[in-house]
Order: sequence, then structure tokens, then C-alpha cells
Amino acid sequence: MGTSYGIHQWVNPVLSKKITMTASSPSSRFTDPKALVSRTYQATSFAGPRVEDGKRCSWWMVDIGQDHQLMCKYYTLRQDGSTAFIRSWAIQGSLDGKNWTDLRVHENDQTICKPGQFASWPINDPTALLPFQLFRVILTGPTTSDSIPYHLCVCLIELYGYFH
Repeated sequence: MGTSYGIHQWVNPVLSKKITMTASSPSSRFTDPKALVSRTYQATSFAGPRVEDGKRCSWWMVDIGQDHQLMCKYYTLRQDGSTAFIRSWAIQGSLDGKNWTDLRVHENDQTICKPGQFASWPINDPTALLPFQLFRVILTGPTTSDSIPYHLCVCLIELYGYFH
């Protein structure tokens, strides 16, 4: 989407208003929606916690626009510069922002273990065949940090699949 499907040079799709990024916490210098889809590494980038349905959670949401849907087959996250590594989270899809479908659930996943590390996962569940407009990465348990256990400290989200 950053190149308008190969038509021009890459432009951050949040700045060109092709997608919208939203965090569970208000925007701040460390919660910058455009940073999550930029090509620049962010040493500090997080979505802070909020209470939803009586539970504490943190999330980043990607809205690819009303005119588009994605069948997500794969996704990538990048840890920011902190050591608040995620262990339990889910990637979810939605058509309305109210009803969420788990595409992949991680429980005690030890993959991310270094600041700045990239990691990618396939979505093998049959839900990968469902098209969605909205996607979110939601923290479902504490990070490895005692000081910020419910901050989702990622500085990049990439989604791959069949786009229409």
C-alpha cells in the first residue's frame, strides 16, 4: 500500500491516509501510529494498557480501509529497543471493530528475545481464509518486564496475504 500497488515510490501509508493505525493508549511521542508502518527503527514504541471487559490489555490496530480486505497468511513484528518482550498475545481480524476473530494465539512464545529483533509467523488456521478490514495485535498476558508488564513494545507490524 505504501507504493500504491507499485505505481510510485514508497510513502508511509499512514501519512498518505491509505491505512489507519490505532493504539490502546492515547498518542504520545512513544505511541506514534505512523512509526509502526515506517521503515525507520523506533527505540521506544509502545501501546499502553487499558481495561476492556474487565481485563487489562494493550493492542495496536491496523485498518486497511473500507474498500479493502486482506486474507492474512503471515505477519511480522519487530521489538522496540526495550527488554519488555511479549510472550502471550494474539493477532485478530475484524470487519466491524467490535467482533474479533483470533487468527493466531501465542502462549508463552519465547521467539522474541532481543531488542530490535524481527520475528514472523504463519497463520495456518482456517481463519486465514477469511477476509478482514481490521487487524490487531493484542497482548493477552504480561511481558517479561516487571516495570511495564502490560506495554506492547513493538515498533513494526507487517501483514501479508491476499489483498483485495
